[in-house]
Amino acid sequence: MFTSEHNELLLYTTEMKQCHLITSTSFSSQKGFEDILVEIFDLTKLNIQELLINKLRNDSNSDLANDIKKQVEKGELVSTTLITELIREKIIEIKNEILIIGYPRTKEQLDYLTNLLSENGFEIIQLWILELSNIERLIEGKDQQVSTAMIKKFDQTKYQNKEISELIDCPEITTKMEFEYPMEWDTYKIRSKIKDVYNTIYSK
Repeated sequence: MFTSEHNELLLYTTEMKQCHLITSTSFSSQKGFEDILVEIFDLTKLNIQELLINKLRNDSNSDLANDIKKQVEKGELVSTTLITELIREKIIEIKNEILIIGYPRTKEQLDYLTNLLSENGFEIIQLWILELSNIERLIEGKDQQVSTAMIKKFDQTKYQNKEISELIDCPEITTKMEFEYPMEWDTYKIRSKIKDVYNTIYSK
């Protein structure tokens, strides 16, 4: 997705503010992991799902909320254009670096997001991929129907992670965090790995 020149910019840019991306996992609350990232990197979290909910709940009479509602009522996915405008409203208020959760998922979304970030002085500098490593432990004791559904979801999550990794196409800024069920995020091992990434970024 990114050219070699763009990849180099991702690694060495100092003037731009940082944007971290993180994939969503379906099998464990990842808030603990996100909170550690926020603490170590001084990030503001942007959860697209929460932005949508809050827009419809707290600003329901706005043009953007009405456009979103029309698509939802038709059973359509909220368009990339509307999500981009939703993000735009938030990032103009943010003074520090940001963590975008569960987005983007498609090339179109990544293209729109990259342009929006650039316009507002942000650069994608890190992709965090969260992936469950022991599905067997998770489905232990479950009946066949539930187990099959969970395995399907597990495979879908792995495929989505692979897709976003290929879209970003910059191994130097991609960190996969494999976790076991049940998960304890705030451990020495996880903090150490995050701090290693922090030190790598700031040693450039």
